[in-house]
Order: sequence, then structure tokens, then C-alpha cells
Amino acid sequence: MKSVRIALSLFTVAALPVAAFAAPQQMLGYQLDVSRCKVPKMETIYRIVDILADLRYNQFQLYTEHTFAYKGHETVWYDASPMTPDEVRALDDYCHARGIELVPNQNSFGHMEQWLRHPGYAELDSNPLKVGAKTLNPEDPRSLELVKDLYDQLLPCFRSRYFNVGCDETDLAGGRCDAAVKEKGSSRVYVDFLKKIHAVVAKRNHTMMFWGDIILKHPEFLPELPKDMVCLDWGYRPESPFDKDTAALKAAGIRFVVCPGTSAWGSLFGRVDRFVGNIDNAVENGTLNGAEGYLLADWGDGGNPQPWIVSLPSIIYLAHRVRGEKLTADRLAAEIDRICGCRCGAALLAYGAVYRTFGGRLDNTAEICYVLRDGKQYVRHEGVTDEGVVAAFAQLDGAKELFIADGAPAWVREDFAVLDLLARAVKARWENPQRDDLRVMFEPEYRRLWLRQNRIGGLKDSLFWLFGRTRK
Repeated sequence: MKSVRIALSLFTVAALPVAAFAAPQQMLGYQLDVSRCKVPKMETIYRIVDILADLRYNQFQLYTEHTFAYKGHETVWYDASPMTPDEVRALDDYCHARGIELVPNQNSFGHMEQWLRHPGYAELDSNPLKVGAKTLNPEDPRSLELVKDLYDQLLPCFRSRYFNVGCDETDLAGGRCDAAVKEKGSSRVYVDFLKKIHAVVAKRNHTMMFWGDIILKHPEFLPELPKDMVCLDWGYRPESPFDKDTAALKAAGIRFVVCPGTSAWGSLFGRVDRFVGNIDNAVENGTLNGAEGYLLADWGDGGNPQPWIVSLPSIIYLAHRVRGEKLTADRLAAEIDRICGCRCGAALLAYGAVYRTFGGRLDNTAEICYVLRDGKQYVRHEGVTDEGVVAAFAQLDGAKELFIADGAPAWVREDFAVLDLLARAVKARWENPQRDDLRVMFEPEYRRLWLRQNRIGGLKDSLFWLFGRTRK
């Protein structure tokens, strides 16, 4: 019962006036990451669409880097289990029949590491010496030619005239475009390439959406952006500066959508108080400054080990929040039960409180996640106490007990089985940090549960991330 009380304490009991919030036709979207290891099977995606339709979402995006089967680029996606053009067309039909617009999504500037690590594409890397996330070289004309090819293959698969081109978290310092950056500044180089991408999108009769993190750091460039572009103002913390950003976009006359997050990634079990504060902030400031709608981002950082059900509470919460109802924990748990067809809401909210009890790092990746990811190299961060860890493990046990499996659909039982597996793995690592057999212990079960709902592409990488980043 302690787990239930902790979960309930995360919410403020409140009902907000409907008139103060989104109009019924306002965009309400959900973006699922299908590029960080996990590409769901079609039946899994269809189930997600059905849930979105039930909650009156009207837009759906699949975040794509390399998981669309582009002809002529087989080297990039051959082991990623990509979605084919026929599958995307079928999904577009399925969404359309349920009143949901499936919007094409392809990152086109930053986060191109899955492309630039291959021979034949590495020449387009703006900084070959940089490790990790990769950025296309905007000064190389071949970068834009690659983008055109991808767009010409992807866009015909969709009815939607919107197109999310990404362009977030670019890094232009040093490397092959350093001369241009030194001459004009990195912001100017970024904006010039952004406008080139816009011209390509406009020529194909689409409205361009793009992530606003770079441009919002330099709002002096906002007035020169084409007025038909839609800026996606993202931030995933309760204190994200949506007030400042949305005011700047409004003042510049730029169309914008506010994008909070599910807070599921980098958590293993969810982060309930974090998504509540983040969504409240997003809706309050989006409403104040005239947002065209909201797009809930669901990322797959760190191997994407968390089951999809961890994201469900935030999806439900946003759907009600934009229509004027700030759900209490009891109401949210009841809605989870209704959607899932069984008694699992209280358990899910209890799981989502564990990360804070564990303590330590609480931001984009929770401390409890590092216990597994860092393996033998894990060093506890300030704020992690023996007492807190014991309490967190007790919460995990309590959350498991709250799940009533009777009558639960197979996918719900499978998702809770993943939560139980992750809990057991964290405990095993904590009890013996130097053990070498953790992956051997848990890989067969993790693989079996993964393949129930997801394609095999990315599984190897997820295991690599999850169990101490070792391939043993």
C-alpha cells in the first residue's frame, strides 16, 4: 500500500475550466521513436493507433532515422528491420480510418549517425572525429541531394501534407564546415541549411515541421524563417522554458506546436511526477501563447528497454489535460485500467515513482538505469543512499503485487513481465556489481519478450546497452 500512497501524492487534485484549453480541432499528436533499437511489429503499432483514437488523438508520427526501407540505401538499414513502403501505406490507411493523420518523419540534419557510419556516406559527416551523434555537412551539396532522395521515396507513402524533418541537436563545431562556421557563425550556417531543406519540402507541396532547439537559442533568426514552417518547441523537464520560447515564437509570427515528453526513456519504470509537471507546463504556456497543438515525444534512448505501457500514463494524461481535466492519480489509474481492460493502473503509477526513491541522477537518464547500463563501472551518484535503495526495491516489489493479471490482455501481461525482468536485473547487479553472468541470466527472457511485440532489428544493440555495455 505504501507504493500506492507515493504514487497518489504526485498529483494535485484539480479540475480546470475547459474553456481555458485546447479547441477540439487542435492538433493532439504522439511521436513514437522507431529508430533507437525498437521497431514494433505492425500489430503492435495498430494497437497503439487504436488507443490513440480512443483518446481522441488526431496525429501520429514515427520518428525515423534509418528504419524506412529506402531503395538504394540497403547498407544503412539491412539489419534494422525497417518499415517498408507497403507497410507505411497500410498504416496510413489504418490511421485515416480512425481519424488520425499519419505524418511522415525523417531526421535530415542532426542524428544521422546511423547513416554516416557507413562507407559511401561518411564523406558527408560534418565532423568525422566526433564520437556519438553525427550531423550532415551543410556545406556539402551532396547532403541536400541525399535529403531529396529520401523525401522522394518517403513522402508518397502518406496522405498528410505535413512533414517533420527533424534538424535537432546539430553540432557544427570543427570539422569540414569549420571555415563557414568561423566566417558566418554556426547559427547562420544552420539557418541557411534549414531554409534549403524548407525549399525542398515546399517544392513537394508539404508543410515543414522542425525541432526548435537550435533556432530558439538564437531567436534573432526567427523573423527570417518562412511563415509556413511549424516550429516544434520541445522540452522534457517540468521547468522547461516553454514560457519564454512560446512567447518568442508568438512575437515572431512563427507557427508552433509544443512538445512535452513521456519521460519513459532512460527510466526503466517511468517517471510519473516528471511527465505531469512537464505536460502541465507545456499546456499552460501553449494555451497562453497560441500553440497550434501538442506533440508528445516518446524516445528510445539507451537501448529502449522499457515496455511501451510505461508511456501510456503520460499519453492519457495529455489527452485529458488539453481538454481541461487535470487528472488525479485515482482518475489516471482508472483510465489506464479502462484502456488496458484490467486492473493495472495503480501498479503502473507505483512503478513510475521508484526512480525518485532510488535517488541520485534524475534528469534525462535516471540513476537506477545507470546501475545496469554502466555495469561494473557503475559508481553511485551523490544522493543515492542504502536506505533509499532498499526503499526503492521494496516499491518495486509492491508495484508488482498491485498488478492484477486476471483478464489482462497478452500485451499487458508481457509488458509487466518486462518490468519484472528489469527489476530483477537491477537488484542482481546492485547485490553483486562485479558479476559477469547478468546478460547470460536475463538475455533469453528479454529476447523472448522483445520478439513478442517487436522486430528483431535492434535487439542486439538493446542488449549491448542494457547489460553493462558488454557483448559477453
